[in-house]
Order: sequence, then structure tokens, then C-alpha cells
Amino acid sequence: MSRRTPSPDPTPPSANYGVINSGTMGPTQAAAFSHNATQHNHIHSPATEKARDSIQDLRTTLEQLRGQHQDAELALRILDEISPRLDEPENDAGFLRMMLTNLIDSCGGIPGVLASAQLVQSTVMALLPAA
Repeated sequence: MSRRTPSPDPTPPSANYGVINSGTMGPTQAAAFSHNATQHNHIHSPATEKARDSIQDLRTTLEQLRGQHQDAELALRILDEISPRLDEPENDAGFLRMMLTNLIDSCGGIPGVLASAQLVQSTVMALLPAA
């Protein structure tokens, strides 16, 4: 019969027993000395601001064309889907890629708008992780 040796008490790897967080906290593990935690900090980089500016420029143009082209309304709804996801684009990378393709398709039939839509596509794609 084998005798089980009790395992030693867990000891923390450092003197810091707590979690210091600035930002929002995702799911965490509450066990003593656990290390499983996620954290999201919202940092607005120049690339994010560039994407927001390009979206705002396209939005302004599309709002002026809203009554003249039926695709302008669709493109505005697509921009409404893209804009809130710019804070954490890596979470919705596949969705953003799909919406950018839909944006280009919807703007392709509106004269003078495709270049602005392509600028939105390139600035938002710069925020996404490599596929």
C-alpha cells in the first residue's frame, strides 16, 4: 500500500497577492494565487483616430447623398456597425473584414464615394491582426 505525501502549501510567486487593474476586467479566476485573468485597456492610438476620421468623412458624404442613392442608406448602416468596434478590433476582426467588403460593394455604385470607402477600408484594416 502506498502512502500519499501531502503536497506543500501553494506559495505566491511574489509578494503581490492582489490584482491592480486600470480599464475593464474580463472573466477572472478567483482561486488563491491564480494567474488566469484578462484585461482590456482602451487606448486610442493615432491609427484608431485616423480610422475614425475616415469614417466620419465618409459618413458626412453619404448623409448628403442619402436621398439620391439607395445604397447610401445601406452604407451608413454598415458604418454604424463598424464604428463601435474600433476600440477592440481584434475581438471582431472577421466581422469587420466582412463589413468592410460590404461597405466597398455598397459604395461602388455611388459616384465619387468609392475612394472614401477604400480609405475607410485601409485605415480600419490597419487596426486588425494579420489574418
